[in-house]
Amino acid sequence: MRSAKLLPHLVGLALALAFTPAARADTPIQYHPALNPHDIEAVNVAHPIDLTANWLIHQGDDPTYASPTLDDSHWLVIDTYRTLPSYGIDHPDFIWYRTHLHITPNSHNMVLELRYFLGSEQMFVNGVLTGPSRPFPKGGLDRADYDLQSPIPDALIASGDVTIAIRAELAIAGAVFNTRIGLTDGSLVLFGDQRVVRDRALLTTFRIWTSRISNLALTALILLIAAAFALSLRNEREYLALCLFLGSQLAYGVLQYWDGTHEIPFSRWGNLPAQFLTFIWILSGIEFARMILKLPRARWIVAYEWTFGCLMVVGSVLDIVTFTMPAPPRALILLLTGVVTLLLTPIVLGLPLYALWIWRRDHNTDALLLSIPLLIQGCFVYVRIGLSILRLLHLTQVAYLPYIPIETFNIDWTEVADFLFLLALLMFLILRTVRLARARADLAAELAAAEHVQQLLLTGSSRPTPGFFVETAFHPASQVGGDFFLLTPFEDGSIFAIIGDVSGKGLTAAMRVAMILGVLRRETSREPAAVLAHLNDALLTQSEMGFTTACCVHLYPDGHFDAANAGHIAPYVAGTELETAPALPLGLAPDQFYDFITGHLAPTQTMVLMSDGVPEARNAKRELYGFDRLPSLTLRPAQEIAATAVSFGQEDDITVLTLAVAN
Repeated sequence: MRSAKLLPHLVGLALALAFTPAARADTPIQYHPALNPHDIEAVNVAHPIDLTANWLIHQGDDPTYASPTLDDSHWLVIDTYRTLPSYGIDHPDFIWYRTHLHITPNSHNMVLELRYFLGSEQMFVNGVLTGPSRPFPKGGLDRADYDLQSPIPDALIASGDVTIAIRAELAIAGAVFNTRIGLTDGSLVLFGDQRVVRDRALLTTFRIWTSRISNLALTALILLIAAAFALSLRNEREYLALCLFLGSQLAYGVLQYWDGTHEIPFSRWGNLPAQFLTFIWILSGIEFARMILKLPRARWIVAYEWTFGCLMVVGSVLDIVTFTMPAPPRALILLLTGVVTLLLTPIVLGLPLYALWIWRRDHNTDALLLSIPLLIQGCFVYVRIGLSILRLLHLTQVAYLPYIPIETFNIDWTEVADFLFLLALLMFLILRTVRLARARADLAAELAAAEHVQQLLLTGSSRPTPGFFVETAFHPASQVGGDFFLLTPFEDGSIFAIIGDVSGKGLTAAMRVAMILGVLRRETSREPAAVLAHLNDALLTQSEMGFTTACCVHLYPDGHFDAANAGHIAPYVAGTELETAPALPLGLAPDQFYDFITGHLAPTQTMVLMSDGVPEARNAKRELYGFDRLPSLTLRPAQEIAATAVSFGQEDDITVLTLAVAN
């Protein structure tokens, strides 16, 4: 962007050119006609004269260089398709360009257009400064795609002899790294009728921005799709990172378009939006790739991201501080560019190969899908590095990939790479989301089946209990729960009741509940402590079964009861909590002894067994229901107890079992 001074230029240099040394285009392809800048015949100015190819050039800064009477016969004639270092100008600072035209005397409505000049410039016609009146920028700012048209007063060119001079301060980073600066093969200098030049400029702008705007439109489409996925799949946080990645890329493209097609005054703050968007783009891209590749957010990744942030801050401070000062030292630019190079190399070059390695190692389908767009971008960089190596070995003179001619359009390879990258990213989104949808559908079917089985098991857990009043309430937090209970009547008229809670959630917890209920139905003992000991041994034989809390009671018709507890909430009788012996939950350690207590339940009293979903209910203010409210709550029927906890704010499975002796 034309307002970029230092850091984004270095980032763009590292990304787009992949740190490739500048080429010496010794045998350029001629896109513009070769002209003699000492004497150009331009009688028919109704057709714009293309002045891009050849210019007189002289290093230094002298106001007299703009004069039409200056003797410039000794000035160097350059071909703008070649870099300045190829002419021995290795460290340019101020450069003057000159050319001479002969046009029809008394021509009217002439204009001089300059497009894509890599540096800061002022244009003179017959010694008079033309164009917008503004302070000459410092530091050789990159004007990039900005189109500068300078109307020429008729009086200046009435004689028909026209001397055009361009005073230029060239881009700092470009001067350091010998990249193309000033007038290049991508520049355009036109002289002619104002209306015709304006129409041609509009056509040129249309040709330049058609492919870029197409990519921006595709980016916006993918952003909408990613946003829809992020809203519907809230647990998949990688979609949020992708939205930030695409959103910052889209905003940067819009900002670049606006900056490249409008005259915006230079400002010390003008580069901050670009730097902020660049940081968001890099950070969100790293996070998106990390989550897709299932990498933990290790310290080195955090340090990597913070380094980028600090680099952006340093660049912003340098831009603000040096806005009205001389250019920063070349050593500082070299240092910052070296840091940028080291930081970007793992992303640009290493990440595609790392994604493929993750796919081969972990059979991670997402890594394979992600590697495709990464490889598309990476291959472009690999080609640039390959060309650089071949030039260093003097095996080729090709310095960069040429434009792709399509009808009257010249499409840059970077735009093609961006387009293919976006298409591959769109396919990645579609294929991954379809696969996730299928997996979720399969899981939903499994959960539905587990829910059905669990309902059958829990329905069978409550049998007719003559001589007792029994009420149960079961409210799982999701489709299937990790709570369980079992009621077993015996021939002597007594009943055995157990309630418990397994660790974990979802399908795994439901499978554990099914296993526990199966063990309990085969249990022959009537003693609560023995039942818990046997269940503990059974759980220890299963791998990765977690732990289980449980409380069981053996209640007789006369009200006598025995109770044992394994890390569960103790029973409540008539609103008072029973004091049970402390013990570890089931499934944690072998050879556990579970002590038991005895008591008597009067005909007017009710015993309440419940899971921890009742006291751990939490309202919108994140306030727990707590144990202090349980004494009064346990005086109510089971359904009311459960309903109270659900309405307060259910966060876990809620199970309530009440027992009372019939009169």
